[in-house]
Amino acid sequence: MKRKSILIVLSMVFFFGLFAANLFAQDQDKQITPDKPAVQEQRVIEEELVLSDPTVAKPKKWLIGLSGEYWYVSQKWDRYYADGDKYSWGSINGSMPGGTLSVGYDMFTLSYSYRKGSWDGDSTISARANSAHQETQSILNSDQTEHEILGRFLFKGANISPYFLIGYQHLTRSDNETIITPGTVWSNNHNSNQLKSEYTFKSPLIGLGAIIPFNKYLGMRVDGRLLCTFAEFTRSDGYTATGTGAGAALVGTFYWNIWEGLNVQVGGKYQYMDGGKEIGGFYKYGAFGMLGYVFKF
Repeated sequence: MKRKSILIVLSMVFFFGLFAANLFAQDQDKQITPDKPAVQEQRVIEEELVLSDPTVAKPKKWLIGLSGEYWYVSQKWDRYYADGDKYSWGSINGSMPGGTLSVGYDMFTLSYSYRKGSWDGDSTISARANSAHQETQSILNSDQTEHEILGRFLFKGANISPYFLIGYQHLTRSDNETIITPGTVWSNNHNSNQLKSEYTFKSPLIGLGAIIPFNKYLGMRVDGRLLCTFAEFTRSDGYTATGTGAGAALVGTFYWNIWEGLNVQVGGKYQYMDGGKEIGGFYKYGAFGMLGYVFKF
C-alpha cells in the first residue's frame, strides 16, 4: 500500500510538470521570427519537433543516452494445464529495476536494456495439483533477469514519425513455490512442499511504432511488438521440456525534456511470452519510470 501511494504521488508531480511545461512551450512556439514568413517558420518548428524525443538523433549527427529504469507490476496470477483446465488462481506483484544504453545516428538508434527483479505471489491451488486432493494455499518467489537489444529505424515526419523495430530479448526466470497448507505436498515432487522451476525464453522480435511530439518539451511513443519464443524448462522433480510459441508486447511512453539532455519518461508495458504447449505462456503488465541523460552531437 505504501509503495502504491508513493507511485501515485510521483505520478501527480510528473503530470503537473507536464502541464506546466506544455503551457510554457505553447507560449514559446507562438513567437515567430520577424525575418521569416510564418508558414516557413511553422514548417521548421514541425520538422524539429521529433528531434525533442530523447531517443532521436539530429540529421547526420550522433546520440548517446543512458537512463535508469524502474518497472512495477501488480496483477492476477492464474495458471492452466495444457488441456485448458485452470489449476490455480491468485495475485502477484513486484518490481524490475534496470537501465538502458542507447547509441544513435541520424534515423537509426540501437539500444541495450538490462533489467533484474523479483516478484512475490500467493495462490490457491486446485485439488488436481497436490497429494491431498483438496484446494491448498501456496506462496511464490520469482526472480527474473532480462536482456533486450533493439534496433529502430525512424521515418521522420512533421507531426507523427513512424518507426520499425527489430531486436532480441533473452529472459531467465527462477521460481520457488511453497505450499503453506499444513500436511499438503506437491504430488509430483517427492512429497516436498517446495517446487522449483527454471525457465529460459529466447525471443527474436519485430515491431512497428510511432513518435508523436506535442511540442519541443513533451511527446509520446507507442509501439507493438511480435515475438517468436524458443523456451526451455526444468523442474526440481526432474521434468524438462522445450517449446516454441508466439508472443507480443505493447509499450506506451510519455517523455519530458526537463533541462538540456536531462529527461524523464513514464509509461505502461504489457508483455506476453509463450513457451509452447508443454511450458505454457506468461504475461506481465505494469507501469514504469525512467530518468536519463542524452548527449546529441
